[in-house]
Amino acid sequence: MTTEVHTIAFAPHEIVAAIANFHRHRKLPIPSGKVVGMVFTAPPEIEGRFQILADGTDVPADFTLDSATLAASLVFHCINHGIPLPALATKQLRRHEHGLELVVSNMRHV
Repeated sequence: MTTEVHTIAFAPHEIVAAIANFHRHRKLPIPSGKVVGMVFTAPPEIEGRFQILADGTDVPADFTLDSATLAASLVFHCINHGIPLPALATKQLRRHEHGLELVVSNMRHV
């Protein structure tokens, strides 16, 4: 068996757009405003911690997402943008210098 691995890197603005679209589609609550801070915790369970500044306020609100929600948001983003992801592939979230990566591993029988 051979394992095929693809890495899809997401810049901060793509992560924010992916999360916003995923929450809007699922009708999940999300603070409105501008993201002014974004930090991702160390693996294995990467958490996203966002600071969101609402219009007319001086103090940003904290918003935290778990690893599963972050990954689901990025997978949803890929699906909506025509980026192929094998349904049965293993998908793993990984931090990188400027954002997040989605690592997709697919076993192939050769």
